[in-house]
Amino acid sequence: MRPSRSDSLIRTPVWILALVFLPGPALADQVASSTASRKTRSYVIDEETTYVFEKPGPFDFAGAVPKDIQTYVRDSFRRENYLKLGGMMALTAVLVYYDQTITDETQKFGRRIHISNEDRTTEFFRVAGLPIRLPTDTGSALYFLGDGWTQVGVTAAFFGTGLVRDDPRALRTASQMAEGIVTVGILTQFLKHVTGRESPYVSTSRGGRWVPFPDQIEYHKHVARYDAYPSGHVATAMVAFTIMSENYPEQRWIKPLSWLWISGLSFQMVNNGVHWISDYPLSLAIGYSIGKLAVSRGRKVVKSQRAGGAAGRDRSGTCGWEPAADAGMGLGLRFRCAF
Repeated sequence: MRPSRSDSLIRTPVWILALVFLPGPALADQVASSTASRKTRSYVIDEETTYVFEKPGPFDFAGAVPKDIQTYVRDSFRRENYLKLGGMMALTAVLVYYDQTITDETQKFGRRIHISNEDRTTEFFRVAGLPIRLPTDTGSALYFLGDGWTQVGVTAAFFGTGLVRDDPRALRTASQMAEGIVTVGILTQFLKHVTGRESPYVSTSRGGRWVPFPDQIEYHKHVARYDAYPSGHVATAMVAFTIMSENYPEQRWIKPLSWLWISGLSFQMVNNGVHWISDYPLSLAIGYSIGKLAVSRGRKVVKSQRAGGAAGRDRSGTCGWEPAADAGMGLGLRFRCAF
């Protein structure tokens, strides 16, 4: 069976994000005191840095999406970003030239190490009429790393932790991830509908045919012929890990995990013929940029001079749940207090 052609925004409708997240801050506000001190909390990151997180409002993430899109488009074409933009375009052009060779060799390597070139996710049940497909082998498990349900599940985990523990950092992280998932989904879907690139498994020419501004009726009849560029899966994974690593910098395992996660996902989407490798540079840039924009809201970074000791830094006791890893590479949550 060929891969299901639906990226994050389509596979996980926005209303599900709303059901998962929108009640959270409102309920949290009912649990928390109405005083300002309960709506913000300071987290000592290191000797010189403290993060102050503000508890999000119920519609914060939705209201931020249009601003993120406007800022991303505007900043992408600022003079100071010309070099970065040119570098990304040059890298993409080189990869486009070698796309077919890289795809062929990747799929040969996948078969050699017994990772299927097919998507073997299987529908196990339905939620509100939507099929819930889960992996059944190594290849489909790697592909599932970028599934919209995976990202929504992580968002829900932060939301639940923040709600139960009255933790503004976890609640703000959930809000930012919801914001990032929706924003990235809108941007990547717009670009797919404009660029019209064939996916490898339906390609009619080496490297896939490009049909700029395709007929939208034809697009929706034959999605895989037009929606390869860029990758919504990679962009969504990138935005999620950018937000987590920015908000939890003391958790040093997050960045290495993100490299492994996105690498595995990227490999499998070339291996199963969903994407070309040249689809990824823009996807990574979108995910990273939107993640950085999202964390700029609701988080204040307070710097203190090392020579001044504790002066200028909020040293009040703070406790909360946060991501953690043990020596055996087990992942979970731990309760941490900082004074």
